[in-house]
Amino acid sequence: MGKISRRDVLKQGSALLVAGSLTACAEGDSSASAKVGASKAEFSDASHQAYDSGTVPLASSGWTKTLGEGPDYPSLSEDLSCDVLIVGAGLAGCSLALHLAELGVDTVVVEARQPGWGASGRNAGHVLPLLRDVKLFEQFPDKGEAFFKLFQEHHTIPFDIAAKYNIDCDATQSGYLNAMSSQKAFDKFARSAARPAERLGQSIKHLDAAQMRDMTGSDYYPYGVLYESGGRVNPYLLSSGMAAAAQGLGARIFGDSAAKKLSPEGSGWKVQVEQGATVRCDKVIFCTNAYATDIVPAFKQSCYPMTAYALCTEPLPDELYDIIMPSRATLAQVPIDLNPLVVDAHKRIVTASMPSRRRPADAQWHFEHHLKWIQRTWPEAQDFPIKLESYWTGRVAMRDQEFPGMYQHAEGVYGLMHFNAWGNVMAPMMGMALAQALAADRLDQLPFPLVSAQPVANPGKQEFIIRSLMIPAARIAQDFGVI
Repeated sequence: MGKISRRDVLKQGSALLVAGSLTACAEGDSSASAKVGASKAEFSDASHQAYDSGTVPLASSGWTKTLGEGPDYPSLSEDLSCDVLIVGAGLAGCSLALHLAELGVDTVVVEARQPGWGASGRNAGHVLPLLRDVKLFEQFPDKGEAFFKLFQEHHTIPFDIAAKYNIDCDATQSGYLNAMSSQKAFDKFARSAARPAERLGQSIKHLDAAQMRDMTGSDYYPYGVLYESGGRVNPYLLSSGMAAAAQGLGARIFGDSAAKKLSPEGSGWKVQVEQGATVRCDKVIFCTNAYATDIVPAFKQSCYPMTAYALCTEPLPDELYDIIMPSRATLAQVPIDLNPLVVDAHKRIVTASMPSRRRPADAQWHFEHHLKWIQRTWPEAQDFPIKLESYWTGRVAMRDQEFPGMYQHAEGVYGLMHFNAWGNVMAPMMGMALAQALAADRLDQLPFPLVSAQPVANPGKQEFIIRSLMIPAARIAQDFGVI
């Protein structure tokens, strides 16, 4: 792939913001946890590093506060063999395991921490039923027709899996609402959204000021475009629920079992975990996303890793809960989505962005920016206490293209990762499609291309521009009422 331009950086940076950030967090750990409301001086160097690198404990995530963390899966302590080994138990890995198990494929999963530890326990909870760049599908062998069909049939997959397996994960198809404050922004977005929506089989509605008032409870955004099939989900509970369902169907799942060494073994492969035990398999699929390790360096080098944060409030007072987003649609702002918003079933506001480089661990500082926007957008909020409950960070993985990577490293060694903002839909959907192709031994019939992982140029450049330049500028603009 060629070098990324400044225009590409800005384009992808905007896509990241629109998505609510935090869609590819990952492996790694730290004993530091957020001290909600603490000042900058109270954070240690270790805490600063943990938040800056997106490796805070999963217990910091607000998604684990509802039903708690799931049961720990045992570490791998004996040698095993299987048809397919999955490395990584997030949304992609758990979906792949579940659908392989449904098809009767002997499957083992090894996870460096516990299922859902990475992006799947940390992202902003948005279910985005859309892609913005349909031109890239011209590069697909069939011009994207098979993928369009897959997407049309399964873009509601988080809701479908939750219903099928009775997973309590707040999977709510309440709509995905893009809000604009100007006619110009609305016209531009409506034009750009029309063709992708048509190709992806989406139903979108253009909303006027009265309809926006009914949906948002605010007069601030008089224009809107609604994707009715979108909504929200607790991604941690969805991931852990899929892991439990996969295990119930015969998949063997192991936590605290980081893969350390990959080597050929006859016509297949052998993976050794940190405890020394090995898994022999015909095929191995890496679903490690933004925190791929050096076991396959190409996967680690093929994305632009960034740190993002999410936070949630304590449950809103009933009166305010009735005012803010009464439709319960997931809210994104156009053209810059600096305050992506979900109001979950526990009456909490969940929002996200990218942390300050100088003070990534300062929860209250980041919360105050969102609180100002909330009070501006819903003036009634000034009369109620809104308190911060949880603040957490993780890692985002972006590619040169706005499409996840389905990589082939060698015969029998594959990677499914780098979902950027679309992980809650694309990861389980592509995991399902990959499971079907593996079970049929027909990877040539995947509805998306199988490519080699290529190193990106200047992997830290995008994060510097977005975190150090774009986000601070956008916050200043927001404070002055420009956006």
